[in-house]
Amino acid sequence: MSLLWPWHFVSVSEAEKQHRRELLTLRGYYAQLYILLALVLLRLYTAFFPPDKRRRPTKGSRQKSWLDLPLFTGWFETRRQYLFCLIWLSWLLGLSVWSTGDDYLHLTKALGHVGLSQLPLQVAMSPALYITSTPRASSLVSVLTSIPQPTVTAYHRLFARVVISPLLVGHAILYCLFFLQSSHPGFSSLFAKRILDLDVQLGTAAVTMASAAMIFVRPRGATGGIWKGTVKDRRRAFFVVHLLLVGVLCLAAYFHVAQAQVFVLESVVAFLLNLGCCFMTVQ
Repeated sequence: MSLLWPWHFVSVSEAEKQHRRELLTLRGYYAQLYILLALVLLRLYTAFFPPDKRRRPTKGSRQKSWLDLPLFTGWFETRRQYLFCLIWLSWLLGLSVWSTGDDYLHLTKALGHVGLSQLPLQVAMSPALYITSTPRASSLVSVLTSIPQPTVTAYHRLFARVVISPLLVGHAILYCLFFLQSSHPGFSSLFAKRILDLDVQLGTAAVTMASAAMIFVRPRGATGGIWKGTVKDRRRAFFVVHLLLVGVLCLAAYFHVAQAQVFVLESVVAFLLNLGCCFMTVQ
């Protein structure tokens, strides 16, 4: 490894491996604890500063601030939403680096563990009835924070692209580099050996599904692209493909490593609660 890169391939004892596992578990707790804290703070903010109080009465149309404009023309998400997601990504990267020392594999595992810890939040922000004629039905996060679902949906899309996918892709890239640079007596490299193992194949499938789900973003209102037909047909096609990709991602992650199982089960619970919230808010 480069001398400018602070993490290196190191040999660790069984006791050190156990300590590494304990730190990974602790990272997951911290990452999800801060999610709960953020939701509580958002709920307090919306309670004391409801949207009608935050609006300034002005004559004519109100000009949006620079932060509330899209990053590029035609994009959905605003600069403010990108900023919040990048701040959250920075916090998670810092949490991943915390207490790794110079242990390359510790950092690699931490990126994947922290990334998967965000799956329940990602699911809890999704508009579960998007396939119906009521795509604005409230999600679990919308109900808990009193933030309108269109705003939450924008963060749901952006969170996958800016937060979760970079962490999981970074985890996969670092592992591949480790395998490629490590030797194996029976193969040309450790990579040639490990790519045949089921856990690595499942991890590769999970990262591939995360990247694919990131690419298949919400269909735009205009015709064209991969989504054909009426708005309802495009919405249904998108929802089915997106749900299948996320389902395969969760299934692959569940069997990839034992530490991911609790996050996948939490995501299933979040999905069921989301369905309940959506059905209640459209009655």
